[in-house]
Amino acid sequence: MIVEDNEEVAQMLVLFLNSRGYKVSVAPDGAAARQLVRESLPNLILMDVGLPDTDGYELLKEFRQSLRTRYIPAIFLTQRNKKADRFAGLELGADDFLTKPFDLEELFLRIQNAVQRATRENLGDPHTGLPTGRVAREEVAAAKARPDRAIVELRLRHMSDFRDFYGALASADLMRYAALMMNRTLNALGAADDFLGHLDETTFVVITAPERADLIRRTMVERFNADAVQHYSLAEVLGGDKVKVRAPSGKEYVLPLVKIEASTLK
Repeated sequence: MIVEDNEEVAQMLVLFLNSRGYKVSVAPDGAAARQLVRESLPNLILMDVGLPDTDGYELLKEFRQSLRTRYIPAIFLTQRNKKADRFAGLELGADDFLTKPFDLEELFLRIQNAVQRATRENLGDPHTGLPTGRVAREEVAAAKARPDRAIVELRLRHMSDFRDFYGALASADLMRYAALMMNRTLNALGAADDFLGHLDETTFVVITAPERADLIRRTMVERFNADAVQHYSLAEVLGGDKVKVRAPSGKEYVLPLVKIEASTLK
């Protein structure tokens, strides 16, 4: 996600990063960035300091204080070039700081390094954009000690059958869809301090207030399971949650539908 009020700079970055394989969204100010970051689950935030409605430092401070956005890598791209400006950004938790004018190839390498570092350190899943691994486990452990927190686990069943037939890319797209659906549900039914993470390859976790947990769990399960068949191309729905699919060779196979099972742990 690019947070930049200069339309020419923003479009140049969009064209360049698109050409390097990144999907890019743009927020022209802080208000749009707050909404977009919660909707799109970006793998990285590239942001200016001087924005029309807020200071970029304050915006990053907000992101770092929220469980939903705390672990997203962030790079400042700004005209401010004093050492104090750089220190201020890094102290707030920015992963990098680059001044304008900048070299596009250098910027690409810094973005690539930040995303790879987050993946390597299990801070974020590259497909879902969610906190994962160690980060998710630490949040679950902390929630278990709090009576005002409930933990909901959501497991995708039959993902291995789907992956074996459709391949890794389609499997990654399905996981991304699941993450975005859960995120939208949490935006609508949850609170700002609720957490959504990716525990392992097929397990997601939601941490919320006990009084919201059952509704959030039921809604996520119902929405995903109702739409599951849409992810199967050239499929015929059979009874018992199974689909008949046709391989490029013309041979037909029967696969179980990917479904979500969920439980509230506390």
